[in-house]
Amino acid sequence: MNVGRILVKVNRISAWLLLILMIIFIISGYAWWNMTLLPLHMARRLHTEPDLLLVILFLVHVLISTRFTLARWRVGHKKLVDLLLIAAGTSFFWLVLSIR
Repeated sequence: MNVGRILVKVNRISAWLLLILMIIFIISGYAWWNMTLLPLHMARRLHTEPDLLLVILFLVHVLISTRFTLARWRVGHKKLVDLLLIAAGTSFFWLVLSIR
């Protein structure tokens, strides 16, 4: 199995996990604000705990999709683009950690 197929699978898995977590995030935020659907402590925990996982999944999904888009447009050298995307993802992740 080549790298491209693995990245496609990782991209799809991250997209589905991101969708599931975003639905939980939205429902728990509504439940926390409206004090319905879930107990308050559970809604608060479901809304505030998975934020780092959401950021990781979002970065993985966006960076892999960006790599495929740039390859489709034939932009830049493949290794350089990969290196720049990894550097951008790492710097954005550390930025989020510093804000948190």
